[in-house]
Amino acid sequence: MDDLIKLVRTYRLTAGLLERQRLAEAIFRLIEPDLRFFVFSAIQPSAAQDVLQEILKSIVVSLPKFAGGTEKEFWGWSYRIARNRLNDHFRKQASDRLQPMPQDELLDLIDASEQAEPLTAADRHDLEYALKLLDGSKPECRGYLWNHYVIGFDYGEIAEEQNLNYDNVRMKIGRCLDEAKSLVA
Repeated sequence: MDDLIKLVRTYRLTAGLLERQRLAEAIFRLIEPDLRFFVFSAIQPSAAQDVLQEILKSIVVSLPKFAGGTEKEFWGWSYRIARNRLNDHFRKQASDRLQPMPQDELLDLIDASEQAEPLTAADRHDLEYALKLLDGSKPECRGYLWNHYVIGFDYGEIAEEQNLNYDNVRMKIGRCLDEAKSLVA
């Protein structure tokens, strides 16, 4: 029988807190390198350590529920927990994304910036018209078009921010631009 499975079975059968802690640390030492590679290859390094700790904690808390008897079953179970914690991280990250600035706040910001370099009447009119069109489009489109055409982010920067791939962002911006054009027509 593999050492990992022996440790897991012993952990499940042990009642003493100190012994369980010792066994949990031994299990950690065996599984942490593989899970570290899995996590660090899936998300930004700045968040990876925290997510890895959540995964390891979830595995230890759930060890009494593990019913498998082989190392393959244990790793499948562990990676399922890891994927769930990664999905939790992605959901939290998606809910934490910046929301587009309301139009009135944006116009106030533009007014404040005009003191350094005033907009021409035509430019201001075009900007206000474009903002109304963006507000009329899907909220997702407003964000993509704003970030790409106004802020100046390239597809790669938006892809990194949104956890998407480059081509996915390129296609979304293209569809959003088509929608904006249809609003103008």
